[in-house]
Amino acid sequence: MHLHLIRHGQSENNALDQSLRVQDPGLTRAGSEQVEYLGKWFQVRPLDVLITSPFRRTLLTTVPIARATGLTPIVRTALHEIAGCVSGYPAIGYQGEPGMTREEIRRAFPDFEPEADIDERGWWKSRSYESGEDQQRRAQDVARRTIHEFGDTQMHVALVMHADFKHLLLQHLLPEIPVDAGHFGPLRNAGVTTLKIYRDTILLDTYNAVQHLPAELVTPQDDSETRV
Repeated sequence: MHLHLIRHGQSENNALDQSLRVQDPGLTRAGSEQVEYLGKWFQVRPLDVLITSPFRRTLLTTVPIARATGLTPIVRTALHEIAGCVSGYPAIGYQGEPGMTREEIRRAFPDFEPEADIDERGWWKSRSYESGEDQQRRAQDVARRTIHEFGDTQMHVALVMHADFKHLLLQHLLPEIPVDAGHFGPLRNAGVTTLKIYRDTILLDTYNAVQHLPAELVTPQDDSETRV
């Protein structure tokens, strides 16, 4: 398997102070331009499976890739950013929010296929802020499921996700390599990290590639997008 881990384009929250961030932002103008280049990148590369987080910014990032490849994106709750869908910030505390419902996703993104756990209660279902232990468990589960589903194949698989969860997932896939911002640098918006996986062998091919973006669209920013 060739596994592409893609961070979403610049979101409206990335450009805001934490106290002004909203629970489910869209993309900035720069972010919308970034993801169009992701679509162009995949026009000339093989891709067999496209899976995305249910946050609006990742769904929007997936649209040009789906258009370029003709794939039906799978919307998978497990790829959400750490913390979950919550409102608030440290000074006032947090409140769990529903997240987009199945109907809302299908209406805004009619060619996408939400998984069965996304229903009329939304994908997050107003749960509380995700604990650190739950974040680690989820990253481990995503790593195991991805390898179980595709690890023995030659398929090209793309997961569209978020910076902080992408770091966690890489730590579980590559436990012997310090794949974090301190050692490898921040994960850029619309950046692509590619791994080659066959059974128990996992090789890091490219990390945080942004060569598909014009220099003016490589957004310098704090790597974190969570409400911590």
